[in-house]
Amino acid sequence: MNETNLDMIYGIRPVQEALRSKKRNVTQLYVSDSKAGHRTVEEIIRLAKRANVKIDRIDNSTLDRLTRHANHQGVMAKIQPVRLMKLSNAIYESDGNKKDLWLAVDEMTDPQNLGAIIRSAACLGFSTIILPNRRTVGITPAVYKVACGAIENINIVEVANLSAALNDLKEEGFWIYGADMAGKPITKMQYASPAVLVIGSEGFGIREKTAENCDEIISIPQKGGVESLNAAAAASIIMYDMMAKVKC
Repeated sequence: MNETNLDMIYGIRPVQEALRSKKRNVTQLYVSDSKAGHRTVEEIIRLAKRANVKIDRIDNSTLDRLTRHANHQGVMAKIQPVRLMKLSNAIYESDGNKKDLWLAVDEMTDPQNLGAIIRSAACLGFSTIILPNRRTVGITPAVYKVACGAIENINIVEVANLSAALNDLKEEGFWIYGADMAGKPITKMQYASPAVLVIGSEGFGIREKTAENCDEIISIPQKGGVESLNAAAAASIIMYDMMAKVKC
């Protein structure tokens, strides 16, 4: 495999999950000398040895430099890139699952928010996440770190035009729900399925053109002096509500 095509991931949980899942080929593991004897790191080393992964023990300052001083927790790996699915393939895999739940992200640029959303989506039974290939943060090392390896357990679909993708999904029987503070309270919602939840950017929410392609705009009732929830917190609350009402 060409080294230039490899992704870099760091952090104990992300690297551990990548080795456990075996969905992507890990080619090299870097471990800081400072982590010698650390129980979870030693397990990561054992997993790497079983998979015939090359292991390099390096000093912490070198690992800081390789990860650009990210919170690597003494562990970094080179890995085959995330497999991005075509929308048509994801629809084919979903065919027949009347309770399937998807998430779509509209121009989100904060890796912390996207990583947290991916982690929540995987935990709450969402099978697929749609990411536009422009004006949206991709699956960067920072996103992967925050997601704690959840990316290994969810389909990632990349599309050129989110509005067109939502229209395609509607034609395939999906119901589209957009999150916006002006929408119908989720306490009054009963969701049709299969369904897609659309979450917008941190500062501007979902775009008007995207909202036009939603079957329903929904919101979280709020009290108190805080203006609004951030995108990751709002997404988690709505995803839980959808999961509880659709999967029951």
